[in-house]
Amino acid sequence: MSSRRRRSLERVTLSDVARSAGCSLMSASRALSQPERVSDALRERVMAAVKALGYVPHTAARSLASARSNLVAVIIPSLSNAVFVDTVEAVQRVLMPAGYELMIGVSHYRPEEDERLLRAYLAHQPAGLLVTGFQRSDAAREVLGSYTSPIV
Repeated sequence: MSSRRRRSLERVTLSDVARSAGCSLMSASRALSQPERVSDALRERVMAAVKALGYVPHTAARSLASARSNLVAVIIPSLSNAVFVDTVEAVQRVLMPAGYELMIGVSHYRPEEDERLLRAYLAHQPAGLLVTGFQRSDAAREVLGSYTSPIV
């Protein structure tokens, strides 16, 4: 495979954005995460490079670097019950403007699925967890007991 073809399959990195904007990696990062801390001219160059290159931030890398996540895990038992759908919509209306994204899982009222979703979602180190109901397996309660971020 040619190097051009291989490169076209790779994702655009923040280093690519910085190089295109003519600034350091740290300046490009700051322009995106703390735009008030850079000049208007630099912010405009970085944003133009982001648009031209089609850069999409790698949230997993950002979470690793900052030791923070913008994910909130939500586990509900059903999508056919309007109460749960309304709850998810209300949670999203509050969290989205604050910069959080939802991971939504449906347990179908099955304790083993509830436990599987908890383990899978907590592996992503979410900033918080919203669960419904009180009936959980002992293993799921143990998983929740070791979780240190907020749980609702």
